[in-house]
Amino acid sequence: MSLPRDPKSHQFPLRPLTRRRFVTGSLAGVALTACNSGSSRRADSSIKPPEPIPTPSPEPEPIPDTEVTGPMMPRGLHASLIGDSHTSRTVTWFTDGEDAPVSYLEYSSFELGLDEFAIQDDAFEFSVEASTSQTTGIESYTHRASAEGIDPDRPLRYRVGSDEGGWSAVYIVMPSPRDEWSFIHFGDHGTGELAQLVTAEVMRTPADLLMLAGDLSYANGDQPVWDLWFEQMQPLLARRITMAAPGNHEQKDFGGDTFKNRFTHPPKPLTSSFGPSDPGSTFYSFDFNRVHFLVTTAGALIGDGTLPEELLNIEADLASAALRRLRGEIDFIIVMQHFTIWTDQLDRSPANFSLVALEENIFMRYGVDIVIVGHDHVYQRSAPMFLGLPNPLGYVQMMVGTGGASIRLFDDDGPQIWSESTFVGIGFAHYKVSKGKIKIDYIGAPPLDMSDVGREYSQGNFDVLDSVEINAKSILACSQCAMPARGPEILMHNFEAIAAHTRDRNRRALLHCG
Repeated sequence: MSLPRDPKSHQFPLRPLTRRRFVTGSLAGVALTACNSGSSRRADSSIKPPEPIPTPSPEPEPIPDTEVTGPMMPRGLHASLIGDSHTSRTVTWFTDGEDAPVSYLEYSSFELGLDEFAIQDDAFEFSVEASTSQTTGIESYTHRASAEGIDPDRPLRYRVGSDEGGWSAVYIVMPSPRDEWSFIHFGDHGTGELAQLVTAEVMRTPADLLMLAGDLSYANGDQPVWDLWFEQMQPLLARRITMAAPGNHEQKDFGGDTFKNRFTHPPKPLTSSFGPSDPGSTFYSFDFNRVHFLVTTAGALIGDGTLPEELLNIEADLASAALRRLRGEIDFIIVMQHFTIWTDQLDRSPANFSLVALEENIFMRYGVDIVIVGHDHVYQRSAPMFLGLPNPLGYVQMMVGTGGASIRLFDDDGPQIWSESTFVGIGFAHYKVSKGKIKIDYIGAPPLDMSDVGREYSQGNFDVLDSVEINAKSILACSQCAMPARGPEILMHNFEAIAAHTRDRNRRALLHCG
C-alpha cells in the first residue's frame, strides 16, 4: 500500500481516551472557557438547539497502530519552527507524572510512495534528546526537540517519547513548498463545539502553515483545559507547522507563563537585555519563503514587563525586513498579534489609542502589507488603511476572531469607512501565496440565527464568503519604506501613557468577556 500524495487524506492514529483525559474533558465541559456574546442571555423556550452535528469521519488510519504504550505517554504533540522553514522542524509535547522520562525525537525523511508499513516500522535515522521543563501550573513536563538539517524536498516521519515512558504514534510533516504555498489564520478558538467545527474544516483545507492569533484554549487559569485543547488539536498540530501569538486570555494563565512554556518559537529578533528568550517567545519573527512574519503581543502580557523591549524589537525587525524587501529577498511583510488595530465589533471601539498610534506609525514607516489579528469574534477585512482611513500605502487588517470561542455582532452604527467586508459567524482565512501575490479567501459558516441563543450554534456549512488579492509593493514604495530603525528616545518618549492605556484596555477586554 502506498502513501497518498495528498497530505490531508492521511491520518495517523489517535491515542485511546484514558481516565485522566476523560475527567479533564468532563471538568472542562462545565467550565466557562470562552467569552460570551457580550450581552446577557435570555431564556427563550421558542429557540431549540439544533440536532447534534455528526462528527466528520476520521481520515484513514495506517496499519498497524504505531503507538507504544507506557506509563508516561507523550501527548499534545505540536510542530513549529525555530529555524529554517525548509530544513528544520521542532516538536513540543507533554508527559504526566512526578518524574520526567529522558525523552527523544526520532525522525527520518522518506520518499513519497514508500510502503506504509515501512513508514511506520523502519528504524529512524536520527534521534535527538529533548529538553525538559516542568509544565506551568500542573503535574506534567514539557519536552521539546528540533530536527535540523532535514531534506527540504522530502516528507519527514517522526515519533517522540522513550522506552521508559512510551512512544507516540508516527506522524508525518510534509516538506515546505517553495514557489506556491498557503497558510491559515484565525484566533479566539477554545474547546467547544463551534471551535471543533472550525478545526475540522481547517483539517480539510490543505495548508503549509497555521498562524494562531491568540486566545487559544480559554483555560483562564484552569490548566487541565490546556491539556484538553492540545488533545483536541493534536491530529492537526502534530502534522502542520503552527506559530502562535498570546492573547488577553493567555495572560490569565500565570501572566502568560503557560503560553511561554507550552509553545516553542524562535528567539526574539534582538539580543535581550533581560536574559535569554523563553522557548515560547511571545514576540518573534521568521521567514517562510518570501514572506517575513513578525509576531507581537500588542501588550497582551504587559504584566511581564517586556513591552518596552518588544517595541524596540518591532522597530528593529521591521526596519531590517523593509531593507531586505528592497534588496529583493522577500515580497511581503506580515504582522500577527491578538489585539485589533481598528474594529467595528459591538462595544469594542479602538481601545488603546496610544499604543495603536505607535504601532500604526511603525507599520506605515516600514510598509507592513498585512496585519492579521483576532480578539473580536467577528470577521472584518479592511481596505489598505492608516489612522482609520483608507490609504493606498497603508496596511490591510484581517480581523479573524472567528475561531469558535463565541459569535458576536457588529456595532449598530455600521462599518467605518476603512471596512471592506464583514461577516458574523465562525471561520478562518486562507492565504495562497505566490511570487508577488497573496490571494486571501475567508472561509466561514453562519450561526443558526442572530439571536443570543442562536449564535451559540452553527450547522458548520462552510463556504468562501470573501476574497481579495494583495500584490507586492512597487520598488518605489519599497525604497520609501527602507528607513533606519529609531531608538528608545523616540519610541519610549510616551511610554507611560502607552502602558497605562494598555493596562486599562486589557482590564476592559476581560470585563467584556463576562
